[in-house]
Amino acid sequence: MNYWVRGNGPPILLIHGIPTNGRLWDFVVERLQEQYTCVVVDLPGFGESPTPSDGSRDPARFAGELDRLGRDLGFASWNVVGHDAGSTIAVHLAAAYPQRTRRLALLSPPLFPEFRPPWFIHLIRTPVLGEIIAPAMIYAIWNGGMQSIIERTDPALPEILESFHKPFRGLAGARRLTWLVRWGNPEEVLGRTAALLNKVSAPTLILHGRRDGAIPVSFAEKASQMIPDARVHFFDSGHFLPLNVPDAVSDQLRAFFASDLEAAPTVSRMEFQTQNNKR
Repeated sequence: MNYWVRGNGPPILLIHGIPTNGRLWDFVVERLQEQYTCVVVDLPGFGESPTPSDGSRDPARFAGELDRLGRDLGFASWNVVGHDAGSTIAVHLAAAYPQRTRRLALLSPPLFPEFRPPWFIHLIRTPVLGEIIAPAMIYAIWNGGMQSIIERTDPALPEILESFHKPFRGLAGARRLTWLVRWGNPEEVLGRTAALLNKVSAPTLILHGRRDGAIPVSFAEKASQMIPDARVHFFDSGHFLPLNVPDAVSDQLRAFFASDLEAAPTVSRMEFQTQNNKR
């Protein structure tokens, strides 16, 4: 799994969703790295990470791999942040390793079995049809689709969006996307995730955009009621909060994690000199 580490202070793990990669967090890391050690990953099959050799796409399996990464980096515990599908992995991580999860933040979380994937994902998930239309769908997603739902301008955004697109170019990329979005039956996978919510003991912050066209606002409200120690905050934004409102997201995370600044050990920047690492 490809990962990189930036900053000093208590560690934060940042987990992206679909169809992005770790660079989703660039603007947030830029704002948090003076106070926190930000650990950013490309999930298997995204960014610079290869697809798993055994074909697994189970969020519990990915949670285990991320916990091993944290142990390898020498963190006794860390704060965990997930966006979109990354929130499902974050919930599995917090539920399975409560002593190692200090605080949990879930952004735009699709945590319930009644979730319905966006129409283009539904089409790509369809056997035979998905293989036929995947190249055209990929073209549409990255040549108008993604740009249309990013709500701010920044000189770095084209490079970030291109990094999302890169693994899915050509026929091999179309096969990769088809494989990734067929991650299982949403009712079964998200049913297992939802069943874990009342087992999450970490203080939890849920952030959601009121104009999110991918994940219903009601999911954020429902999750905040089911997680024992949770609160929810809404932004006037769409789905991609870390790109749309990075200042506001960073302010919320900074305030939420502030109590850890004195309690947690400082991690030296000198411990991490390699930008991109594989494990």
